[in-house]
Amino acid sequence: MTSADATEAASAKDWPRFPNAPIVEAVLDIQASFAHPPEVGRLAMFHEHIRDRYPAMEPRVSWEFDFQVVEGGPRQGLKRGPEGFGFKSSTGQRLLQVRQNGLTLNWLKPYDTWAAFRDEARPHWERYCDLYHPESVTRLGLRYVNRIDLPLPFKDFREYVKTAPDIATGLPQGLSNFLFRIEIPDAERGLTAILTETMQPLLGTETKRLPFIFDIDIVCGRTLPPSGPSLWDMFEQMRDYKNEIFFLSVTDRARELFR
Repeated sequence: MTSADATEAASAKDWPRFPNAPIVEAVLDIQASFAHPPEVGRLAMFHEHIRDRYPAMEPRVSWEFDFQVVEGGPRQGLKRGPEGFGFKSSTGQRLLQVRQNGLTLNWLKPYDTWAAFRDEARPHWERYCDLYHPESVTRLGLRYVNRIDLPLPFKDFREYVKTAPDIATGLPQGLSNFLFRIEIPDAERGLTAILTETMQPLLGTETKRLPFIFDIDIVCGRTLPPSGPSLWDMFEQMRDYKNEIFFLSVTDRARELFR
């Protein structure tokens, strides 16, 4: 058993798996630094290695705000430029983004397992390193967007999620919309959890369930070598921290919705 397999087995004992998990999207992101970043044209060659599983390719662009002082007064605008390519699987469930500063894998619903998600991303990153030779990894991100359909009516979001917005006593307690965001650092592991909560509007005649978005984004800003086990060991720690945030935040009543 490898160290990754052992970690996976240990985590599986600690955290239950739900047949109706609320994950609608998982995102694994690696950002890197280069002595000489790869030219955008060279990034297209990545498709040759994954065309059978990711047949669709489209360019990715970046936007940059531009402000100049010229004769006649200041001038401002947006610059649009290519930065890489996105490759989409035949089912549309997975999107691989290859950029001049790194790589991102998006896995849309239905989510499988952490092992499947991690093992899908790892060979892509190893190929990226072989082709473009990054000097170091500067940022890791692991994000899980959960949609929890809360049965209506209910009096308080804390019936389902322990961390939720408060309305002062004496004010009307109903909410038509909200955006709630906090950052929770873990100094021991060098990680930060960015927790964002919001609600989606009810559609049409839907009045029985409220779509509640519970978005957990774990960020590591350490500098790491691009190759070797330390990067993937860090992702294991990030996944554990994500699970701690999720399972310690939802109530037993919420868990019943996932069974």
